[in-house]
Amino acid sequence: MEKKKNQWVVYERALLNSKAYRELKKPRAHLLIQDFLGKRQLFKQKGKKGREAWEILNNGKIEFTYSEAKLKGYSPRQFSEALTEIVGHGFIDVTESGGIYDGHKSKYAISERWRKYDTDEFESVTRPKDTRKGRGFKAAIKKYGPMVLGVCKQVILTAIIFVNV
Repeated sequence: MEKKKNQWVVYERALLNSKAYRELKKPRAHLLIQDFLGKRQLFKQKGKKGREAWEILNNGKIEFTYSEAKLKGYSPRQFSEALTEIVGHGFIDVTESGGIYDGHKSKYAISERWRKYDTDEFESVTRPKDTRKGRGFKAAIKKYGPMVLGVCKQVILTAIIFVNV
């Protein structure tokens, strides 16, 4: 029988008591922080007893996809809004921006910026916008004209009718 590892998520007391954590508005943001902290690979650095330091081995390489978020119960909107909020409050940083079209996954780093939240020293960061050209409805309308919206609506209506029959 395979022995399971203990699945511990360690929160720093200072994080839980911080203004940045307490001012999170999106209900899923607290859970998302927990999910990101659970993805850390921690390494204990040697030091005097009681003074050991922990290092995150995979910091900057943590992956969390929309499909993985869906399996954890997040809707795409909930995941996006919570991610935007925890980046804005300084808990994580986006190190690489990926996307579904190129098969590249976004990568994240656990950040310490939250410690300076709501001070003059706080470095405000936002999630990077997708600047790739040729994606979404705007590009389709530009390429194929406004008829593309009518075709999409017809396909959706047909699917709804088919499901209800």
